[in-house]
Amino acid sequence: MYVSDYLSYITSGEIKQLAVSDIGTTAPTAAQIANKTALINFINLANLELHKKFALIAKELVFTDVTPNSLHNIPVDFLFAVSASYKDGTEIAINNEKTDIVDNVDYSVSILFPTPFQMLVKGTDIDARDDISLVYIAAPSKATSTSNFLDLPEIYTEALLDYVAYKAHASVSGDMKAENNTYYLRFIEAVKNIKINGLGNSDNLDSNTKLTDRGFV
Repeated sequence: MYVSDYLSYITSGEIKQLAVSDIGTTAPTAAQIANKTALINFINLANLELHKKFALIAKELVFTDVTPNSLHNIPVDFLFAVSASYKDGTEIAINNEKTDIVDNVDYSVSILFPTPFQMLVKGTDIDARDDISLVYIAAPSKATSTSNFLDLPEIYTEALLDYVAYKAHASVSGDMKAENNTYYLRFIEAVKNIKINGLGNSDNLDSNTKLTDRGFV
């Protein structure tokens, strides 16, 4: 659905009574342009929140010739890791800081994330395997205009609108008893209904099949 469609829904419904709903149509004023920008930002936040909760975009990274205790850069769209494995399919632990020291060598291999956008391959593989696949959940691209398309199935529309309304109302009042809290609770309920009814699904799975095309099985 296009950003303009989401704006049409939200400004004629959940936030109609708020000043921020005035985004204009032709020759918008500076205030209307600012309102539209704010709502697009809220839509981006809502889209990100849905991708976090439903892990909608899975991508994979392949690291070759990996050396023990080496640092590797990871993309800025990285949200969280799903799995890691060697080329033969053997799983590698994630965020396991335990050690298995033999002759001063740690043979407990694990993928750690010591700083944002960096991956540490801790330990030494006893079989000297050095090709690693990391599958991770990625953030969606950000919309910048009303003509942008959000690659998001419409099953998530109600939840997205509730979250946008929550952010819009929160910009007016942060009181937990105010309208913003009502819309946040509606968002949580919408998310729960999607999960309970088994309606959540991936929208653009980049590659989460253990690198079949590259020999990972």
